[in-house]
Amino acid sequence: MKNLKDLKIFLSNLDKKVINDLSKAQRTTAQKICSDVQSLAPGNGQYSSSIKVSDTIIEGNTIKTSIYTDMTVQAKSTGNVYNLGFLLETGTDPHAIPNAFNWGVIYGYDSAMYKRTLKKDWHPGFVAIPHFRPALNQNKTFYKEQIKKILKELKPVCR
Repeated sequence: MKNLKDLKIFLSNLDKKVINDLSKAQRTTAQKICSDVQSLAPGNGQYSSSIKVSDTIIEGNTIKTSIYTDMTVQAKSTGNVYNLGFLLETGTDPHAIPNAFNWGVIYGYDSAMYKRTLKKDWHPGFVAIPHFRPALNQNKTFYKEQIKKILKELKPVCR
């Protein structure tokens, strides 16, 4: 380096290279995690094929990549929409399903059949089927190795 301006340009280019390399490492890791989530996912394949990796976004010194599903379920009674991945990952408590199977319409809203659906334990809920977290946990070491590799390449430059 001949002067401070050259050093500043060098460090700026180095910074861009490191962020670009880290972004690639994160993308590679996210794709590996996504594949593992898909293999651990319950169901017949439609749900697992809905699991995807978002674009990797660099915002300042932050690199973001998401692994997600956009598959949802909608509550008939309230119209609320729930992410299926979240429900499967965390499970649900027992809950009411007002007018389940349209029993209020079929049997009448004052019938015992309809009133059953209003009880808080009408639907027994279900046990969680974790698949996102286990896939993330089993790839932590892989991600750390990717980062170490990038940092190792930096060492000679920083001396």
